Amino acid sequence: MKKIVILVALALSLFANVEEQIYALILHAVFPHKAVIKVWVDDRAKRALLEEIPMVVIVRHAQDADIVFEYHHDVNLTIPAHALLFVGSYPLLLEHTKEAIGGFFWQKGRPNIIFLRKNLQEHNITLPQEFAKYIEDRP
Repeated sequence: MKKIVILVALALSLFANVEEQIYALILHAVFPHKAVIKVWVDDRAKRALLEEIPMVVIVRHAQDADIVFEYHHDVNLTIPAHALLFVGSYPLLLEHTKEAIGGFFWQKGRPNIIFLRKNLQEHNITLPQEFAKYIEDRP
């Protein structure tokens, strides 16, 4: 039993580390010239994960953020004009197709990264070539 608990703890640790690395890559791709990225996030677990990324500073208000991570639908959430929106689920991506630059979420145990070309262009964001396969055209 003790071995199972250790294996589960190790697997969760590796999962969190992979997710943290993916977020770090996304943030560096979106903000290649920023040493400090101000992030607002509406999920406590994701906040703890994002805090571990060296270039990230968590802010208390979305109005102070460079990027807003939304994981839970909130009709009262106001995204400032200067901030980018990145979502944490496919339904939220569909809901925010006109505003979000993309989303990162897990489906069937696999990470899914989607960037929306039109919204990237509206914000004058050019991603590195490694991210080309994640960019989609949506109406």
